[in-house]
Amino acid sequence: ILILSVIVALEFIIMTGICICDMDTRYRPVEPDITIRDVGPRVVLYTVYRGPYENICKVIDKLHHFALAKGMLPCGLVSTSYLNNPLSVSPEHWLIEIRLPVDAESLKYTGRLGVMTDVKTLPAMKFAVAVKPQGQTNPGPVISSLFSWIYREGYVAAGGMWQSVLV
Repeated sequence: ILILSVIVALEFIIMTGICICDMDTRYRPVEPDITIRDVGPRVVLYTVYRGPYENICKVIDKLHHFALAKGMLPCGLVSTSYLNNPLSVSPEHWLIEIRLPVDAESLKYTGRLGVMTDVKTLPAMKFAVAVKPQGQTNPGPVISSLFSWIYREGYVAAGGMWQSVLV
């Protein structure tokens, strides 16, 4: 049995630092194309955010500035991982770990950045991946589609759901 974690890619249009979404797409049925991706091990600077996904851009920006102020070199796309279930918890109570890939030398800060922010190594994993339509603020329909596909195809989900911001 191949064990997969789940990743949902979230597309944003970035223009002068403002996230712009096509709000009409949230009313269309969600039928994501699902693929399997291998993701190698990586070092990440992470922090925990509580609240709805719409406000996460400011926290991501602060994490980038924090990394640069410490001399860490960002080297990949930001991803997030829900620490609680977004299908059973209201958005204002979502706990989201924001992960910024950084250079391996940043591991020297492990355990030294505070209670909610740290550096760690994530192991190599396989992911079932779907792209969430722009404007689709509720992750529920995409998550349901992914889990249905995973079990229908004979896989087992392991770990929490992730999202990556694609620019």
